[in-house]
Amino acid sequence: MENFHKKLDKNALAISKKYSGKIAITTIILALLVVLIYPTVLFLFANKFLPPLMTIFFLMGLTFASYIPMHEAVHGNIGGNNSKLKWLDKLIGYTMAPIIAIPFTSHQKEHFTHHKNTNKDDDPDVHIKNLFRSPKDFYKSTIQVIKTQNTFVMNSYTRAEIMLSIGWRISFVVYAGFTSIPVIFLGWFSGAFLTIYLLSYLPHKPYKNSERWKDTNIQLFPIQWFENFIFKQNLHAIHHLFPRVPFYNYRKVFEKIEPSMRIKKTPIVRIFDHKPIKNIIR
Repeated sequence: MENFHKKLDKNALAISKKYSGKIAITTIILALLVVLIYPTVLFLFANKFLPPLMTIFFLMGLTFASYIPMHEAVHGNIGGNNSKLKWLDKLIGYTMAPIIAIPFTSHQKEHFTHHKNTNKDDDPDVHIKNLFRSPKDFYKSTIQVIKTQNTFVMNSYTRAEIMLSIGWRISFVVYAGFTSIPVIFLGWFSGAFLTIYLLSYLPHKPYKNSERWKDTNIQLFPIQWFENFIFKQNLHAIHHLFPRVPFYNYRKVFEKIEPSMRIKKTPIVRIFDHKPIKNIIR
């Protein structure tokens, strides 16, 4: 049985390599769209072409979208296996950071620690499991996320990133007026919360297993196409198994290794109620 599981591991790794290592054109395009659209939305709002609620909605989506390229950059997935393109991961990572207000310098170390200790006491994200236990826990977890992401690695680079994140927002408020403060804050907070919910809370719920293949789940929509709205993060178990696979290839890898995931007892659940799905879905 041990040899059988080793064979499954080997085959799954071989499949993952077929879908990783290339220059991530899709991620680059997403990052460019975020960089272009985000300031456009701010400009339209400041000049009263966009109402506050619509602006908050757009900023929420763009803040969430900004984390996807940043997350890929952390894992070196944008330049792929080309060592001469490592600068591209750093460029996109540091460019996305001021939008979601997570210092790229600190987040790199924090996120790798999360991967190494997923669902364990040493996991810097494990406190997120209490997010909805009570209003007090929601507040404590929210503050803890902000503190952890900004101080996990505190050096001159982190401080510079924090100053940039705060600085551009202050500059915008001076330009657009103090009534823009709740719009800027809610646009950021709702987008950051969506990121935590979809990439941290749901994928590791109920935070009870730290074994490889079992520490992160697969969540399936009733209509598969809907997963594109969240950049396929419902298939987050693929990322924890093979971090070098870019997000747009999660579905391709999942469809090829799903039988192995079921043998390995990876949780495969319905996204809305987290009830197990026993039959293979296509």
